Amino acid sequence: MKKLACLFLSMGLAVGLTAAASAETVLRFATDSSEDYVSTVQIYKFADEVKEKTDGRITVEVYAGGQLGEEKVCVEQVQMGALDITKSSMGALTSFNDDLNLLSLPYLFKSEDHLWAVMNTEIGQNLLDSMESKGLVGLCWLDAGSRCFYATKPLNTVEDFKNVKFRVMQSSIYQDTVSALGAIPISMSGSEVYSALQTGLVDGAENNIPRIIDMSHNELCKYLILDRHNIMPEMVIVSASTWNRLDEADRTILKECAANLQANMIAAWGETEQAALDTLAAGGMIITEPDAELLTALREAEQPVYDQYGVAYADLVEQIENIQY
Repeated sequence: MKKLACLFLSMGLAVGLTAAASAETVLRFATDSSEDYVSTVQIYKFADEVKEKTDGRITVEVYAGGQLGEEKVCVEQVQMGALDITKSSMGALTSFNDDLNLLSLPYLFKSEDHLWAVMNTEIGQNLLDSMESKGLVGLCWLDAGSRCFYATKPLNTVEDFKNVKFRVMQSSIYQDTVSALGAIPISMSGSEVYSALQTGLVDGAENNIPRIIDMSHNELCKYLILDRHNIMPEMVIVSASTWNRLDEADRTILKECAANLQANMIAAWGETEQAALDTLAAGGMIITEPDAELLTALREAEQPVYDQYGVAYADLVEQIENIQY
């Protein structure tokens, strides 16, 4: 009888262990940023926190460096439920949600402090919520700094932009932002830009400052203008099908961990951006800080973009302009 009891006990333990193992949920989180990029580092911390707070019920596997595809491809996979989580720039997301064109309007935000003063209001939450109708869950925002133009030729005046070929994200508002300056927008994936710069297919690009180094574009482009034409965040999105499979307790934990991810990214960004600027300057890149007159001229040149895209958000644009920070 003792042997039989031990056998049943062993079987019970085996079944229990199997059930526990099968109860584990693995979420795949894709990013096109490199393993050591600031957002990827913070995403790994997010993964650790999720595992700890769910007592191992949820494991977040991070796939960095574009292993699972470019931004837009990953968003499509998340929308279809083939991938669980990704983070994306507005350039990719505007193809899925027109409401996000608001954040892509050039020179909308005066500083990062202004941006976060806005995103921490119902404006930011409403934009996250607007992803639901697209089969996506907007989980949180990530600081992505300021997008600036850089090129193989000087960019010191509005005239300097004429006929310069800039790589832009595959989004009409970004193409029109470049066209408004008299430059030539050329859309391609981020992974193609380095070779395009080498061959002269493009003369420059625009991105946040750490990404210039992350993508090695500083090896080919000598000139950077800190015009900060887009100060906007990235968004972390979850597949609706994945979200619906989680119970309420685990959803709450994911939201808590995402809030910490957002706060950690904001805290890390300033230091990261300054370090990148120092690296670029030390490497010989000529960095121009535009004066008020040049910024005004650049903003005025972008009025056609506001005429085309901003009309639908006129009230929100006015609210944003009046938010104190």
